[in-house]
Amino acid sequence: MIKYFKHSYLFGLVGAALCLLAFWVFHWVDLDPVDFTLFFACMITPIFVFVGIKNFRDTQNGQELVFAQGMTVGFVIYGLIAVLASLGVWSFLHMDSSIFMEYRTTKLEWLKNQESYISENVSPKAFEDTWAESEKMSIGDIALDIFLKIFMLELFFTIIISIILKRTKK
Repeated sequence: MIKYFKHSYLFGLVGAALCLLAFWVFHWVDLDPVDFTLFFACMITPIFVFVGIKNFRDTQNGQELVFAQGMTVGFVIYGLIAVLASLGVWSFLHMDSSIFMEYRTTKLEWLKNQESYISENVSPKAFEDTWAESEKMSIGDIALDIFLKIFMLELFFTIIISIILKRTKK
């Protein structure tokens, strides 16, 4: 396991650093830094996973790669990006609570605009429960949401990339 970590952690660190840099860039250009950082992370992570797995196969593993090796290298990369990006957003939201308050207000306004749709198609109680939970939103909830979304989506991409890059000698 150490050889997989040793040859892939840098891809995860660079990917996470780009995500955290993107957070502040999106904030400075008046875009929602939380949602756009999540979108950015989900767009660049497959690239880092692909390049990291390919690099491991071509430089460290004698041009061979079995599915499990690709999954392990990919897991290290997307796991680091998910953990560090969510921790970074968590710390940034604590540093500048106005970003959190603006994000929370935007999400509550959106939910309020969906009240009639949710009440008609699901139930009024479902809207009330969702509203009550959304009012209790915390910075930790946002960080957990970012972590889970990156982690679950990139698991899917890593499976596909590991299959594509799989190569064994005959």
